[in-house]
Amino acid sequence: MDAVAATEYVETQSRELAAEDFELLCESVLTESLPPARFSVTAFRQDGGIDIDGHVRNSLLDVSLGVQVKQYSPANSVGSPSIQRFQGALADTGCDTGTVITSSSYTTPAIESAERAGIHLVDGSTLFESMVDLQVGVRRDTEQFVPDERFWNLFGESDEVGPIPSKRIPLANSFETLDTVLSAIGDSRGTKDDIASQTGVSRRHADLYAIAGWILDFVHQEWPDDEPHKQRRWSLTRTGARYVAYRNVGRDEKADKLLVDGIRETEIIDRLRRTLSEDGSFSHSKLIERIASESQLSQSSAKRRGSSVGVWLARLPAVSVESGREKCYVWSEN
Repeated sequence: MDAVAATEYVETQSRELAAEDFELLCESVLTESLPPARFSVTAFRQDGGIDIDGHVRNSLLDVSLGVQVKQYSPANSVGSPSIQRFQGALADTGCDTGTVITSSSYTTPAIESAERAGIHLVDGSTLFESMVDLQVGVRRDTEQFVPDERFWNLFGESDEVGPIPSKRIPLANSFETLDTVLSAIGDSRGTKDDIASQTGVSRRHADLYAIAGWILDFVHQEWPDDEPHKQRRWSLTRTGARYVAYRNVGRDEKADKLLVDGIRETEIIDRLRRTLSEDGSFSHSKLIERIASESQLSQSSAKRRGSSVGVWLARLPAVSVESGREKCYVWSEN
């Protein structure tokens, strides 16, 4: 594909994304466009408010910015009332500056309102052309561009059937460490080195706990594992940002509910939960056997992950753990 065809391709792909995924896409583009900056989706979506928080900090700048994302059809332009509401949101949150990104265009009054308020506008054409320039969603192959299908596959729900991929089986058994890693992802650009430097965990554990957040749908993986020209980066989803926000203000009951909901919807936990509710109880060795039979893991790999899976399973309110010659998981919901 030439640049024109590549731009049309990323536009088509972008328009097919769900609203929250489109926000995550815009966050990826912004982070890629400003290497010193940190961007993350906000915890709560509010009409007229801030969808993405940004911070640019270096030896010469220390600027906070708010970004609003409008995923509109080409025929639906952003009007001046939206700009005026966004201006109010910037003032309320104390942002130094702001940007509105849309997949469509702006009306003349909206452009005039933004100019008076010092708000930067990014229309669909600029967004999609920037994605091609930054190789977000496409890759340059000599003089041409090729689709980066693996990048787009990172959005949305997995539609895989059959054995669960090994990456979707957690290898992280400390929820305290998970909280620390999630906070670090929200406060940084989300690379393995960022997480390790902010938390003190090893680079290996930085990845393992980021993957755990991804399994819970608290974290979005921004680049495929083997992308040759990108460093794998993690960012919080809106659910993940909400979870971190609740923890930060001590609203642990709400945070725990999000965590339990995320665990319950994890594929391996869902399958184990169904078995446990039918059988009433099973041993830890039985849990390992189920992990091996339901996933792409070998028996030895399933055994290594069994501890983490058991900790996640036991976090469900309906599950209790009994100790004896061998640990046993018991279904206690009436």
